[in-house]
Amino acid sequence: MLVSFDSIIIGKDYSRKFLAEAWGYAAFQALARGVVTPKGDSKIILFVTAEKQGSLEQYADKLIDEYLHWEGPNDHFAESRMVNARSNGEEIHLFFRSIHHTNFIYFGKIEIVNVQLESRQPSKFIFHLNDYYADTTYKTISDYWTREQLLAVFNLYLKLPPSKLDPSNYEIKKLASLIGKSDSSVAVRLNNFAFVDPYNQQHGMIGLEEGAEQIRSIWNGFMANQEDTIYESEQIVASYQDKTLEEIYTDTAFQVSDLKGDYKIRSIKTRVNQNVFRKIILKTYSNRCAISGLNQPELLIAGHIVPWAVNKEERLNPENGICLSHLYDRAYETGLICIDTDYKVLISRRLKQEVSKDFFQRFFGHFEHKSIQLPKTYQPKKEFLEYRLTRFDK
Repeated sequence: MLVSFDSIIIGKDYSRKFLAEAWGYAAFQALARGVVTPKGDSKIILFVTAEKQGSLEQYADKLIDEYLHWEGPNDHFAESRMVNARSNGEEIHLFFRSIHHTNFIYFGKIEIVNVQLESRQPSKFIFHLNDYYADTTYKTISDYWTREQLLAVFNLYLKLPPSKLDPSNYEIKKLASLIGKSDSSVAVRLNNFAFVDPYNQQHGMIGLEEGAEQIRSIWNGFMANQEDTIYESEQIVASYQDKTLEEIYTDTAFQVSDLKGDYKIRSIKTRVNQNVFRKIILKTYSNRCAISGLNQPELLIAGHIVPWAVNKEERLNPENGICLSHLYDRAYETGLICIDTDYKVLISRRLKQEVSKDFFQRFFGHFEHKSIQLPKTYQPKKEFLEYRLTRFDK
C-alpha cells in the first residue's frame, strides 16, 4: 500500500483514524503500533508518545532541540530497515505526541544520526528532525562558519565517542559557548564529521548528511596532512580560551623553555600531536588496556603499531594506535609480544624462555592466543599489524 504525504502538513496534528482513512486502511488499528511499514512502500512511519499510559511499557522517548531520542520496540521490528534507510532510498517519517490520547504532530522526514543496537533490550536511536527544523537547520548550517570554528568542532570530534554527539553532552555545550554557536549547531557539525569520516562509511555507521559537504574540506585537509591539521586545531582551541599551547599543556614533559626557533616549534607540535593521539586512542578503547582490561588512565599508553618514526603519514591515524598498559606497551615495543591479524596475542620465543618463572603465566602466558579487546571504532588496521608480525621472533 502506497501512502501519500502530499496532504499531510508538517507541524499539524492528526489522529490515527484520520490517517488511516487518508491512506486507505480499513481501520485505524492498522496504525496502532509504534513502527508502521506500509506494504510495498519505501516508507517507515514512527508513531511516538513521550508520556504513555501507565499500563503500558514506558520507553525513554523524548525530543531534545532538533533531535528525537527513541528506544526501539522490544521485538526490534524494522530496525535493520531504519539503519539502512539512507542507503536503500527509504524514508522515515515521524508522528509525535507528548502524552497519550491526544493527536500526533507530524514532524516530517527524519534521519538517524546515531544508533546503539541491542538484542536483549530496546535499541537506542537518535534521529535528526530534518524537515520540521528545515528553516532552523538551514540557518544553523548556512550561517557563516569560519574555518577556525569548524576546526574547533573537528578537534572535539576526534576526542568524543560516537555515542556522545548530541547537544546534551557537556563537552559540546562548553565548546559551543567558547566559539559562539548553539549547542545544537555544534552537534549538527559533529554529526556532519561523522558522516564524512571514511571509517564510519566503511563500517556502516551513522552520521548526518545534510550540510556535510560544507565541512568536507576540513576532513580532506586532515586526510592530506594529519599532523598539521590536528596541530592547527589545537592552536585554535587554545586561542578561543585566550591561552597558548604551553599554558594548556602544563605537564613537565611539555617544557621547552630551553629550545629555540624552528626546533622549539617542531618539538611543541610533536608533543601536542602526541597528546591528542593519546586522547583519541584512550577514548577509542574506553580507557582500557586492550590485553589486560586495566582501566586506570595514568597507567595506559597510546602505543603505535607502526612506530612514530617509521611512517609520518600514519602517525596520527587511530587505526595505527592501540591502548596498552605500560607493561604490555613495553613488551610490544621490544618484541616480547605481538598481535596477529586475527587480533590474538603472540608471545616471543625469547619471553617463553622464562616460562618457569611466576610472572610469566600471571602476566603473559594467561593471554597467549587470546583476542585483544577490540574497540567499536578504529580497530587496528591489519596491514599495520602485519608490519609488526614480519619483525616478530615467533
